[in-house]
Order: sequence, then C-alpha cells, then structure tokens
Amino acid sequence: MCLPAPGRFSLLAGNVCYAGKVNQSFYFYDLETSGFDPKRQRIMQFAGQRTDMNLNPVGEPHNILVTLADDVLPDPGAVMITGITPQKTHEEGYSEADFLKILQEEVFTPGTIITGFNSVRFDDEFMRYTLYRNFYDPYEWQWKDGRSRWDMLDVVRMTRALRPDGIEWPVDDAGQPTNRLELLTRENGLSHEQAHDALSDVYALIAVAKLIKDKQPKMFDYLLKTRTKQEVARIVSADDPQPFVYTSGRFPKGTLHTTAAIVVGAGAHPGTNIVYDLRHDPTDWATKTVDELKKIRFAPYELRQTEGFVALPAKELAINKCPAVAPLGVLDEAAQTHVVLTLNTVTENLVKLRHTDLPDKLREVFAADRQFPKGKDVDAQLYDSFMNDGDKPKASAVRAATLRDLADFNPHFSDDRLTGLLLRYKARNFAQVLSDTERADWEVYRTERFNADLPKFSQELHRYAATNTSERDRFLLQELQLWAESITPVSD
Repeated sequence: MCLPAPGRFSLLAGNVCYAGKVNQSFYFYDLETSGFDPKRQRIMQFAGQRTDMNLNPVGEPHNILVTLADDVLPDPGAVMITGITPQKTHEEGYSEADFLKILQEEVFTPGTIITGFNSVRFDDEFMRYTLYRNFYDPYEWQWKDGRSRWDMLDVVRMTRALRPDGIEWPVDDAGQPTNRLELLTRENGLSHEQAHDALSDVYALIAVAKLIKDKQPKMFDYLLKTRTKQEVARIVSADDPQPFVYTSGRFPKGTLHTTAAIVVGAGAHPGTNIVYDLRHDPTDWATKTVDELKKIRFAPYELRQTEGFVALPAKELAINKCPAVAPLGVLDEAAQTHVVLTLNTVTENLVKLRHTDLPDKLREVFAADRQFPKGKDVDAQLYDSFMNDGDKPKASAVRAATLRDLADFNPHFSDDRLTGLLLRYKARNFAQVLSDTERADWEVYRTERFNADLPKFSQELHRYAATNTSERDRFLLQELQLWAESITPVSD
C-alpha cells in the first residue's frame, strides 16, 4: 500500500523518467462505489498499480478508502457486493479533497495511460464527478501532459471476436459468452483472490492484459495504438466513409458484441458519428418515416425488453471513448464465423444502403437527440458546461486555501455552479470552518436529500434483509441501518 500521511504528498511517486524524458506507463485502476449513479453516489475505494509498457509493476500499489460524507445514503446492493461500509471509510479513509491530492501528485503523472475495465462508462464517470465537486478540471486528468485513457473491456471483447486463439473464453450458466473479469481469470488459471475488491480486481486486470499481450500481441498493440481519438478518426471517417469492424457492448453477446459498420453522418454531440450496422438489411428500415425511427430509438426500457422488439441498427460512436474499431480487412474467415457475419452480407447491405434515403433519415433522427433536463442539483451539473478559463485560477485557489483562509473565502466565481459547490466542498471536507449560517444551509440541503433518498434506501434494506441471512450480510445490513440513523437530520 502506498499511502502518504494526510497533508504530505510525494511529487515524485509514479513518474517514470529517464534523463529528463517522461516515458509512457500504464496505470491500472478500479473503484468500488456507494452505488451506480455518479451524480449522487461516491467513490468508497480506489485502487491502482502502475506498470511499465511491458506490464511489469512500477512502485507500490495504491489502495485508498475515501470517507463517505454525511449527505449520502449508499445503495444497499452496492455495499452488499463490496463489503465496504460507510463506517469503515470513516475509520480508515481520506476525505475526497485529500484523496484527490494523492491522485494529482502520484497517479496523474505525465505520460500515464489510465486503464480500467469498463472504466470509460463507469469508473471514469465517477472520477469526473469527484474532480468536479472538488474544484478540479474534470477532463484534464485524461489528456494533459501526454496522458490518455484505455478501456480493456472492449479490448477483451474484440480479441475474443477476432483473434481468440490461445485464451480460454468463459460462458455463463446459460452457455452464453461472458467476459466477466472473475470468470476470465478463473478459466485461464490467473490469480484473482477477491472479486469486487478494487485492488484484487486491478491485479486481475493486469494479468488479463498480460495474457492478451502474450497470446495475441498484434491485437494488443493495435488496440493500444488506436485508443486515441486521432487514430479512431482515421478508421471512422465521415469524409470518406468505409466499412469497419466495430466491437461494442451495444451489440448482442451472441455475435460477440461485434459487427461491421459505416458512418452515415455526424452525431448530435461533438466528436461523435452516426454509424449504421451493416449486419442488417436496410431495405425495410428505409420504408419507415423519421417519426417511426425516432420512436424506436427512444423507446422506453420496458418496451425494449419485450419479445419481438428490434432496436434501431444505428448508434452514435464517440471517437474519444476508446472504441474498439478496426479496418474491415481483419474480418478473416475464422472471424466471420465467430461473429456470424460474412463479407458478402456486409457488401450487399452497403450497396442497398447507398440506394436508399435511410442515411438522411438517420441524420434527422440523431439530430433530434433526446432532451434531458438540466440537473437542478449542483452536484449533477457537471455536463452543463465547461469550467471557464477565468474561474480556473479561482478553483485552484480554493484547493490551495488553508483552513483559516477557507473559512471566509469568496472567490466570486462567474460560474454559478462553482459558487453552489463551495459550501458543499467545505462541509464535506472541512466542516470545522463552516459559519453558523453555512451550517444551517448545509443542514437544509442534507434534510432535503435524506428525505428524498430514504424511502428507496429503506425498501432496499428490507428486501436484502429478507433474503440475506449469512453473518456477513447481517453485519452489513446492521451497519447500513446504523449509518442511516447516524446521519438522520435533527429537526429544530
């Protein structure tokens, strides 16, 4: 475990430097959280290990608990999985502010390739919201000073689909393909001592990365090279669209999450393209109106789960989210068999697509992107806008402020979100500096949130209590009940 004493942070830990040149390194990381919504839930455990580019460990691992603030009721299901209680984070954890100082000094070093497993869609989102709440730029950690990110989940998926030789691939109880980390390690005889413990999952992920690098080195090196948006844009081009192979969790597991696709237009969001799945004959889709296509695209979850529902064979591809893409030429005969797709089908459907107006309709469908209301709570407003340049020095001043300075600090932000976050930053990390007025305002907020979250929390607690009878489970449920009682707002 590499943990500095609170307030003391190494400026050198984690840097891989030779003769003044910063080299690249991987930093594999994993989180355990208090729930699944990064807007409302929090990181409870962070673990990570740096390696060199040959996946050999560099330095000691990090294994950090993060104190859960008293405005959060965790999702009982998350605690039942991880076994991490709020009380444990208070006994052994760092505040979010101190935790992020460790990351800034020891983890987010120049040249780091920040790597996880389903991290782009889950862990990275928790990281962004945590940085945002604590007055850091929520994006710089993944691009500044030569840093980048990589998600091994789609690497695993594409390797299984296109070049599976030399690796044992697990299936679930129904005989369907699955890429769960604990099953991959088990099938291949790799150590994974405790699934859903962040540090154990990190070691397991490094072992899986080594397995792929050893058994399929060309695939590993190719996907490492094409993790950046610049390399993705060379394959997923809107200027001269060509078919490409695309692996994504949005595609069915029965075809190993892999298909051939082509760009049909720019997406509604910067850095996205609309792609059509060439597995599907476009003829019938072209007969539908734009409104009919919109209804299918925006169908509610319940309808999408009904038997016979066919999803729209088009989606947005974000070039900055490490998508697993490759030229069509990688789809050799063996791969065509694995993903149940022939090049003849791809060619035929591409010709048909080019003789319909479906691309025009899809551009209209995706231009009318689903409108989500902006979050009313300042904690949820990360994506409302970027932090402006004028506020960045003020945000830095907040992070650097001493307790004495922070008590009366008013940097006069131009971004109202930052003004709203300041009270919460102080209350969660430095409650001793709150004035009487600020403490009263914090209690008003805590009361509103507690009352909003308690019904679901109580329902889930009772549901788990009825079905979980082991000593471990009873202990966790009791700790959750005690936590809720301890943070219950006191009425005047």
